[in-house]
Amino acid sequence: VLERHFKIGGFTHTFTRPGGWSWDVGLHYVGGMGEGMNGRRLFDFITEGRVKWNPLPDVYDVFVYPNLQVRVCKGEANFRSALIDAFPNERSNIEQYFRDLRSAIGWTNRYFMAKAAPAPLGWLVRAGNRLMADPSQEITEQYLERRFRDPQLRAVVTSQWADYGVPPGRSAFATHAVIASHYLNGAWYPAGGAGEIANATGAVIRAAGGELLPNHEVSRILLEDGRAVGVEVNIRKGKQGTRAEFRAPVVVSDAGAWNTFTRMLPASVLPFRDQLKSPPEGFEVVELFLGLRRDPREMGFQGENYWIFESFDHDEIYGRRNDLLDGRAAMAYLSFPSLKDPRAQRHTAEIVAPLSYRSLEAHRDEPWRRRSADYESAKERMTRALLDLVERSHPGFGDLVEYSELGTPLTFEHFTAAPSGTIYGYPGTPEKYSQAWLGPRTPIGNLYLTGTDAALLGIMGALMGGVVTASCLLGPFGFFEVMRAARSRS
Repeated sequence: VLERHFKIGGFTHTFTRPGGWSWDVGLHYVGGMGEGMNGRRLFDFITEGRVKWNPLPDVYDVFVYPNLQVRVCKGEANFRSALIDAFPNERSNIEQYFRDLRSAIGWTNRYFMAKAAPAPLGWLVRAGNRLMADPSQEITEQYLERRFRDPQLRAVVTSQWADYGVPPGRSAFATHAVIASHYLNGAWYPAGGAGEIANATGAVIRAAGGELLPNHEVSRILLEDGRAVGVEVNIRKGKQGTRAEFRAPVVVSDAGAWNTFTRMLPASVLPFRDQLKSPPEGFEVVELFLGLRRDPREMGFQGENYWIFESFDHDEIYGRRNDLLDGRAAMAYLSFPSLKDPRAQRHTAEIVAPLSYRSLEAHRDEPWRRRSADYESAKERMTRALLDLVERSHPGFGDLVEYSELGTPLTFEHFTAAPSGTIYGYPGTPEKYSQAWLGPRTPIGNLYLTGTDAALLGIMGALMGGVVTASCLLGPFGFFEVMRAARSRS
């Protein structure tokens, strides 16, 4: 495993600051981690059960709008009842919405299976999906306008859109359905933080004879006779760097489709190179890490997440995301890592909000942690704006804050090399599902993609990316072998 960062784990990275505070960078909560659930079986399989999952409170998400608050309790029936209580005139439409979610999940499962299946079977599965009268490839906003009369209800059911990084006016309904369904049975958080996932899988890899090498940045995929035979690597050691080659019968890239195809391969070997003229317009954010001086439970927080919006129009809010630079925040996601993790030493919080990379691009070439005074001033304005937004819905919150540190899209780009610092890879629009080259197989022999661009976004999407890639490598029945092995272990 070759990792450009100085720490293994990617978006399961955790970091600490003096005083005992610790934060996760990319993982905030995960669905499907209950005993016997498929997601839990897969995670237990790849970690040998070494990661313990702590459940969030029964009310795991709270949607906060002007004059409306919806508390989301685990269990589909509970969420459905909460929506019906808030919007009684839409009862039949709400019930149909949940049926449509299940239909879209079926479509998505077949989509995954086609990615992992041998070519003839995969073609049949995709053909069957195309014939289904299903809203999966409809734009989410168009589906909602057809399904619901009340615009506030349309806003509420898409409150978690930042979990998949595409506002309703751009996302495929399949993408929305995956996330909306993912949390219906509750949410969990890894005890000790997301870094425990990297620690556990790393131990499994080493026990199998593998190695994990940080500070190893792949610069080029080596080709011979049109097939991948290894990689060229820049090894970072202090201010000096050396180059090395690693030869292998199979190369699997988790660097993302854009990096793999545009930075590591010559354009001449890619039949779809015309579709790679510009990087994907993915989700770019700022993340504010807060160290708290007191227990946030004093204010009634119990470990649930808060989605705070100044308006019911998500696409309009997203269009104004760069107002944050001028000190105005229109939306934010608030969570409390320390309340989710029984091993936390001190109390912490995190606030996430969208911001375009281009708004800060002028500072791109400035060194990390030594950028200009203008950049630091912009960060201070954004920090105040995010704290002010939370303060308006939770008066007194600012008094809890002892320490703050803001990461921007430039920060994410620095550590992950993701284009424009995007956090989810290729966005979950209808176009993504139609791109044959976004999957585990590539036109280059012995070269495979994995992770979110091979499947879907988020940590479970990345895990399923690993499943479909491993399935391809194992042969015609690889998918069933992986799933059978996960079930038999549990």
